[in-house]
Amino acid sequence: MAIFKTNRDIFSTPWEDELFNENWMDHDVPYAPPTVNWKYDREMKIEDVEIWEQICYKTGGIGLYAAYLPYAEFYIVTGKWIQQKPGNVECFYGPGSMQAAYRRAKEVGLIVAVQQTWVDDKDLWLYQPTEAKQQGNIILSD
Repeated sequence: MAIFKTNRDIFSTPWEDELFNENWMDHDVPYAPPTVNWKYDREMKIEDVEIWEQICYKTGGIGLYAAYLPYAEFYIVTGKWIQQKPGNVECFYGPGSMQAAYRRAKEVGLIVAVQQTWVDDKDLWLYQPTEAKQQGNIILSD
């Protein structure tokens, strides 16, 4: 089951809090809170995100999170090497951000499972090869 967090959960007490509603357990299939798509009319900021999906986390506040509400290609990597407040996390936004965020997560010791992702045709522009990918600089797994 996916873990969802708010900014407060990530930056105040990342080792204990998560967004949870006990009614989510009333379903036969994994439940996720509703979301809306980001319009990409401007660059997203941490403050624009109400709910994050936790991709992976390890002790010490090191984590990789993806914007869930609103839903966008926006990722943050948190960790003990940076002060835990919104202005000092590493952010990855827009086309190629998933690969860059996964690469950075791997560099800081996170083990990220790479899975197949379904992308609607209208959103394919976010996943087109970037210059870094064409040069072969992005490694997603061992």
